[in-house]
Amino acid sequence: MPKGTKGSARVRLLDAAEEMLREVGMAGTGIKDVVARSGAPIGSLYHYFPDGKTQLVSESLRIHAEKSRRLLEHFFDGRQTAAAAVSLLFNTAADAFERAGAYKGCAVGAVALDLMPRDTALREICRSTFDEWAAVIAPRLPFSSERARHASAVTVVAALEGAFVLAKAAKSGDPFRDVGECLAATMSSRRGR
Repeated sequence: MPKGTKGSARVRLLDAAEEMLREVGMAGTGIKDVVARSGAPIGSLYHYFPDGKTQLVSESLRIHAEKSRRLLEHFFDGRQTAAAAVSLLFNTAADAFERAGAYKGCAVGAVALDLMPRDTALREICRSTFDEWAAVIAPRLPFSSERARHASAVTVVAALEGAFVLAKAAKSGDPFRDVGECLAATMSSRRGR
């Protein structure tokens, strides 16, 4: 959206919040920092997000979740085996992580780690996002029972989120590659079970 249009400040605020969530989680994402990064006037934040930080984080999470869901649909589109899809997903994540400077995680995972007991709305967004991602993956997995496909899809999601944590600590995409290789081997060896 061109600068100066009505929605541009809102979009810039959402983009800045999403990036900050990926970098420093919810606890490290301050309103003033989001405003500074976005270049939008502070009044825009309260105009577009009258409920403040929680609303901004919620909307940013939904955007990030949707982008990630579409990416998973791309990898698990049925054109390749589940093992190949898993391998490609994790290798692509490793490369993207390193290209981005080896410090950005998943916004949903970062927020989930920062949740406090009172954060029920944000907790629901995180929970439903992880469930949606598993639902995208499960039908493409080579296991005969629905339960095994679901459990394996949850494992892929958990492994992806865990790889972000390990990769940030190592400042390397290698944890993605290692996890992807292991999961792909498991998918290949357990076909049809």
